[in-house]
Amino acid sequence: MKKIVKLVGVMLAFVVFAVVASPQPAQAAHDNYRVKTLKTYQNYSNYTEDVAFHAKAKTKASVWNNQEFDNNIKANAFYKKGYKLANHKTTTWFVEKKVRIYHKLKSATYYYVANRLGNMQGYVRTNALTPGFSPYGYQIISTKWYNKYDYFHVKDSYKAKNVYVWNYTHTKKRANLKDYPGAVFQKTHTVVMRHNGKDTKYVYLSGTLNGTTKSTRGYIAESAITGGLNPDHTGMNYVNMRYFVNNTDFNQYLQTGKNQKLAREIIKLFPNSQPDLGLSKIAAYNYDSFDNDIDGDPSPISTTGYTDIKTFPAIQKWLYTNHNASNATKIAGVKKLLNAEGYTDSKRASLSGYKLGIHIINNIVMPSGESGDLASRYGYVFILGRVDN
Repeated sequence: MKKIVKLVGVMLAFVVFAVVASPQPAQAAHDNYRVKTLKTYQNYSNYTEDVAFHAKAKTKASVWNNQEFDNNIKANAFYKKGYKLANHKTTTWFVEKKVRIYHKLKSATYYYVANRLGNMQGYVRTNALTPGFSPYGYQIISTKWYNKYDYFHVKDSYKAKNVYVWNYTHTKKRANLKDYPGAVFQKTHTVVMRHNGKDTKYVYLSGTLNGTTKSTRGYIAESAITGGLNPDHTGMNYVNMRYFVNNTDFNQYLQTGKNQKLAREIIKLFPNSQPDLGLSKIAAYNYDSFDNDIDGDPSPISTTGYTDIKTFPAIQKWLYTNHNASNATKIAGVKKLLNAEGYTDSKRASLSGYKLGIHIINNIVMPSGESGDLASRYGYVFILGRVDN
């Protein structure tokens, strides 16, 4: 009997010791901040005025950083990092949820908010904010998405003026389009920006400034932009075949482009065959590999309107193999191979009724592949053909 009593006593002592020695998990859970959702704002992601708030004047409150909404926040995380509202006067905060946060015997009402980019978000006391867009800086107060794939460029009347590409807060100039009169862009959306009580329309455009740099994008005053392809290719290092308006601007580019020296030498070999934009597109898309699709297969276009097309695959192959050679070496090689195919100087000079299709990418550094990394690219093709009357 004494052994049983002793055993029970040991067991009770062990239980008491375990309770005394292990109170931390329960205490830690009690210290956490519990979040109860009072209201969810379904329209928060549209950044409209009904979910827009900004800091009250002279507030000392902060937005407590929390990148994802959570119903339970650890005690050592809630005040770990914050954004002082006084340091973000120009920021408009968009409300996702209104919540009640409980901690021990206290509770308070908070908003869960994010700035427009979503790189700052967290909890802030509701009494620290006031409704509406911030009255400071430039504020995007409305957005209209443009669900088309059209081209845009700077109006002729603005090409000598300062036309800046801005970031979304209108605080950083990404480019001055006066320096890039030949640029072509695509539009994704239109916004209204409010500044000092005045509303101005801006368009968000993206494109390469000179045809070979990485894509530049940002907001541009709508008044300076017009729709359509840009017939001016001044200063362009490379112009995509899709961006030419007609034969006039295409031939001007061939004759003035700084990276079209080899193309000009090849054109001289066919003195009576004028370069033709339509035939050049056929050359690029049907007979060259530079503009192949991602599978490496040609993406041919219609040849309607052209007959008697003559190609030079052996010359093209030789140019690809010798793409690092000088222009002088390339032209000498082209002439030799043309002679071998029966296209001597006299034969080429006597050609009548033929147009020249040409697309030369002669070791031009430009974005390559999905990564957009700059790399030297090359493509060589020229063909002959008659216009079908």
